[in-house]
Amino acid sequence: MLDFFLKDAKYKNYKLYLLFIYFLWLTSLLTYFYLSEFVKAGGLENGVKLGNDSLLYLREARSILNGDSSVLELKSKFGFIIFLIPFIYFDLPLYNVVLFQIILTSVSAFYLYRITEKYFCKLSGVICIALFLFYFPIQIRNFYILTEMLFINLSIILIYLIVFFKKKYLPLVIILLLSLISLRPNGMLFLFSICISLFIFLKNKKKNLYLSFYVAILLIISIVVINFLNAYLQDLDLINNLNLGIIWGYSFKTMNICKASCLSIDLINNNYPNTILGFIQFVSMNFIEYLKIFFYKIFWMILRARPYYSDVHNLYSLLFDVILYPSFIYGFIKRPKNLFSLKCINYYMLLSIILVGLTFADWSGRFSLYILPFVMVFSSYGLLIFIKKILNMINQKWNNAA
Repeated sequence: MLDFFLKDAKYKNYKLYLLFIYFLWLTSLLTYFYLSEFVKAGGLENGVKLGNDSLLYLREARSILNGDSSVLELKSKFGFIIFLIPFIYFDLPLYNVVLFQIILTSVSAFYLYRITEKYFCKLSGVICIALFLFYFPIQIRNFYILTEMLFINLSIILIYLIVFFKKKYLPLVIILLLSLISLRPNGMLFLFSICISLFIFLKNKKKNLYLSFYVAILLIISIVVINFLNAYLQDLDLINNLNLGIIWGYSFKTMNICKASCLSIDLINNNYPNTILGFIQFVSMNFIEYLKIFFYKIFWMILRARPYYSDVHNLYSLLFDVILYPSFIYGFIKRPKNLFSLKCINYYMLLSIILVGLTFADWSGRFSLYILPFVMVFSSYGLLIFIKKILNMINQKWNNAA
């Protein structure tokens, strides 16, 4: 039965599979569009959903059009603000932003399929694109005027260009890297991941001369990066946010913001500056408490359940966890070895998890959304092997019965 399924040509029409998946995906988006009022905290207004920061982005975009360039000082936000300017300049309804994000999602989903196909096989790619397009917590972001979906889509496209790298892609890689950095601080992690992967590549190839030259360049660049990071931390008011809301979220029961009191931990803050040095001092003064919080945040990030949210949402997240994570472990073990692009992905996922543990994050686990598409790359292969084993068992029982 399985051999017939895999060998028969009509079952190898992967384009048909992809078209069917895209059709179901668009149907699901339309269903949400018309039934959004039944989704808790997910109701749309004129086809869009405005988050807490949406009005800030729109206001600052209008300010730039009015000649105020001070928004460029908001280094952790200005990328998305610049993205919104054409829509506001041409007085386009905001649902055009939604349409743009949906189109970009369709492109990045296909690139995710190609990435997975490159590492494993076409069937694994089909499973990966299905996981991505039918993971509702990600896809609902297409309707938000927020940075998440643009960041996720561009990150997939960046990794695609690295996986299928050609010299002519280099300018586009640089543009995408800078765009991601301007959209969210997490974008810096791609730069770090590429730098670490290149260092290991040169070291393994024993190109000592190139390695020495590369290390010298990194030391020079690190001065610029440290200054840039300090500016980021200042913009984000890191120390105060760490002190006031190490882990926070919005409780629909109390209708209030739930901050550090969620953990009943008081932290020492001696007015440390919002710099890397100030951050190190803050952590050292609260090391034990901070270590507890570090693992709390990583736990909730990976679990993606919300201790204050609906049981339906938590059940949905947990079911996907059962599907994603065990299969991810299998796919990660069976991954191709010593590929530069895979190292970039792996370090990006690792650094993203560490970043959430070190900095401030909410209970909702939304920061895990940035790495989930790449988790799905590995999970897809683990799921494929599981499906094959199930079909083999059915095939064996079928043959024995016959």
